Amino acid sequence: MTPEEALPSATGAHQPLARKWRPRSFRALIGQEPVVRALQNALRKKQLHPVLLFSGTRGVGKTTLGRLVAKALNCEGGVTPEPCGVCAHCQAIDAGSFPDFLEIDAASRTRVEETRELLANVPYLPVRGRFRVYLIDEVHMLSAHSFNALLKTLEEPPDHVSFLLATTEPEKVPATIQSRALRFALRRVPSERIAGHLAEVVRAEGVEADPLVLDLLAAAAGGSVRDALSLLDLALSYGGGRIRESDVVEILGTLAPEQLDALVFAVLERDPVRLGALLETLHALEPDYAGILESMGRRLVELAARLEWGAGLKVRAGEQARWEALLTRLDPLDLQLDYEIVRRGLEEIRAIDDPRMTFDMTCIRLLSFRPAPPGAHPPVPRPPPAERLAAPAASPANTRDPATHPDVSLSPENWPRYVTRLALGGVARQVLNQSVCRQFENGELVLGLSPGMENLLTEQLKGRIEAALREAQGESLTVVFESGPVEGPTPARHEEAEREAKRQEARKTLEQDPGVQELLELGFEIQPDSVTPDVGGAEHE
Repeated sequence: MTPEEALPSATGAHQPLARKWRPRSFRALIGQEPVVRALQNALRKKQLHPVLLFSGTRGVGKTTLGRLVAKALNCEGGVTPEPCGVCAHCQAIDAGSFPDFLEIDAASRTRVEETRELLANVPYLPVRGRFRVYLIDEVHMLSAHSFNALLKTLEEPPDHVSFLLATTEPEKVPATIQSRALRFALRRVPSERIAGHLAEVVRAEGVEADPLVLDLLAAAAGGSVRDALSLLDLALSYGGGRIRESDVVEILGTLAPEQLDALVFAVLERDPVRLGALLETLHALEPDYAGILESMGRRLVELAARLEWGAGLKVRAGEQARWEALLTRLDPLDLQLDYEIVRRGLEEIRAIDDPRMTFDMTCIRLLSFRPAPPGAHPPVPRPPPAERLAAPAASPANTRDPATHPDVSLSPENWPRYVTRLALGGVARQVLNQSVCRQFENGELVLGLSPGMENLLTEQLKGRIEAALREAQGESLTVVFESGPVEGPTPARHEEAEREAKRQEARKTLEQDPGVQELLELGFEIQPDSVTPDVGGAEHE
């Protein structure tokens, strides 16, 4: 849908995005191309069935299609597969004021007397339009007597009448009604299409949003375009007109993309230490455990598809190489079993009152079980937990080798190296990477932040940072954040300086290689960006 097609407000008051961006033409309806094609062909040939039944989940376009059909039948330009949308009839239908278009909520009109009253006007000719159109929403809510009253009319409706029935539960619509209607099953809209639609909306609304944040909203909508727009509205309200990843994560009760990826990595690499640390952080957030399992399942499917037929991976640009390296070590059978464990966990988590317990057990199963190849020997007994967990502790967001980062004291000069020890990821890590330590005395830590970074600091985020610092320091402390010009090396600048030094060292070593020297003498050059030293498996966020 183009910005010009968005429905304007008649009073100038704020309109929910779901109403403002409701499709007003067939071409603006996304994800239902087969249904639209069938309807337009029937309209083009003037052979539209008088009774149509639209079924599908919420927010996929059932009532919107009903309005579009009503416009196509009553457009002043004639019955058309492309209603103009600008004539008096089309605009009146969009505004809900067209006398020959009756939109009825079956949930509030279940009694047979109300149905008979509705049918009493069917024989009369339309007042203004060409057809009288009855759009009955949630038709499955009608009583059995109401359905019986409809039967004869639906079987032989007058030529000037069209019935459009919409339902989210088609199995509850009697077979006698379905046999008299032409049914269209509307499908859930793929999250990729929804994310693209959200990108168009935020661009037209003048709002900036990261594509991965829109992917989160689209996935949470469950195939419903209306739900996605409502979540986008909520994110804008929550963020004061801005869409931030941290806000969306809090609204959805899920994990940030980098946290979810860290969780999947810990599972696939069978790392109990890292997974345990991640779970401690996760439980403190009290998230939607079922939603996290669904996201893990989707990621496992993406990885399996990548291994089987080279499908693309939706990951951050800087993480692509890390995922590809992981794929070279993965066994497809492991992915199959992991997916089955996650699917079983989803079934259990919805059947009990303690989702955290089921989530933890699902993670334990993911660590414990692996497929046994045909003819394999019995598994070797696992060592006691104390021996299994004797590996150096790893933080949720920092997988660097601890040997390369010895303990350092908390002080202004050691701050860039000290931050690497903290068990933090996501927005918290980004904030600290752009900070300097101005003072640490008597249990009070004063951190300087670049202007604008304080906008990211929610109370929850401050609590996470303080908790990580207390854990690393082993004592109680208070963190004070000050905004202003940041002088001195931040952790981000320190890491960039380290990377540049290693890059120069690697280039120098490369140039000293006899084989490389021969190539240089022949006129070849070493491209600066092609020299990428090993930085110890660090995660760059």
